Amino acid sequence: MTDTTQKPALWTRNFTTCAAANFLLFFSFYQLLPILPLYIIEKFQTDNATAGFIISLYTIGALACRPFAGFLVDTLSRKPLYFWTFFAFTACFLGYKTVAFLPILAAVRFAHGLFFGISSTASNTVAIDALPASRRGEGIGYFGISVNLAFATGPMTGMFLYEAFGDTIVFIISIALCIIGLVLVQTLNVPRKEKKPHAPLSLDRFFLTRAIPQFVNFIFVGFAYGPVTNYIALYAKELGIGGSGWFYALIAAGLILNRVMTGRLIDRGYLIHLVGTGMTLNIVAYFLLAFSHSSVTFFASAFLIGTSLGLIFPGYQTMCVNLARHDQRGTANSTYLSGWDIGIGAGILAGGSMAGHFGMHQQVFFTCAVALIVADILYFTWTARHYLKNKLEG
Repeated sequence: MTDTTQKPALWTRNFTTCAAANFLLFFSFYQLLPILPLYIIEKFQTDNATAGFIISLYTIGALACRPFAGFLVDTLSRKPLYFWTFFAFTACFLGYKTVAFLPILAAVRFAHGLFFGISSTASNTVAIDALPASRRGEGIGYFGISVNLAFATGPMTGMFLYEAFGDTIVFIISIALCIIGLVLVQTLNVPRKEKKPHAPLSLDRFFLTRAIPQFVNFIFVGFAYGPVTNYIALYAKELGIGGSGWFYALIAAGLILNRVMTGRLIDRGYLIHLVGTGMTLNIVAYFLLAFSHSSVTFFASAFLIGTSLGLIFPGYQTMCVNLARHDQRGTANSTYLSGWDIGIGAGILAGGSMAGHFGMHQQVFFTCAVALIVADILYFTWTARHYLKNKLEG
């Protein structure tokens, strides 16, 4: 007698291949992250401020293309778009090594972010298309692990290779991994889009207006995380704590552990509760970080940040997708990712300005905690209610 309640398959060939290609895309980027400032300063004999500006152009490029990325993914055939933007992303690694003038390097960096923004949106959308609706939350959680693993292992690998063999080997390995990723993308079985009359251009083809509350909330979450990406090593130095690299490893550990659990609970109907728990736990983590006086509380806050984000990330992405029509999934993903990009950028800029004003970073992370309180209030009074009233699926 067959089991009629058997769950639909999650780890299909398409989903697994897309997750592997996504890991290679992000790993190649994260591997470059810690060595790029050193490479720019050494090769072009420039200062820290100039190197920092050039590096920031990646985020600006990714953010600039997000609304158009969603439109392109929903309008064009997804597999060719994914492949060719991934190809252009790969070519940019070669550009770093071959250009001889700083302004051209700046253009390459901006283009790298541009192509990353489109290819990562396409990757998320192709993966979601491969998921059964009843297991979407679980699938999104697992898919996010590909990014978390890259975040946990990429910078460490890049720094080790750079210190042992120099920068050339880092670029070569990034290009080689991207080529493997391109081969994987080429094997994806993505149905060709049916030719339909083009709908008139409107705002919701570039930005999912139904997900404005989720977008606003996610900006706050990104704002708090922005200073973590850039200023943790400096904050650890101010506190007299060594081994700040472990901070990021503990964030990744918390993220991965919770993503595995969160997706299944989302599919069982606990989406609102899980995101709310994550939002509140995030406040606790940042207050703990702001008032850290020992390595125990400092590193404990890292694991709590990862744990809270492991609840928040798949939750907000699932909300955005469930608020969108089937032909708006690319737009839903680009809206979700745009909120994160805007928040990260604003947090880095505000954090740098505040640290310069106060002379240390404790006030920066305290401000992040206060901003998250505002976000928590918005979530329970606006975002969650809006989702329950307007969701199309889930």
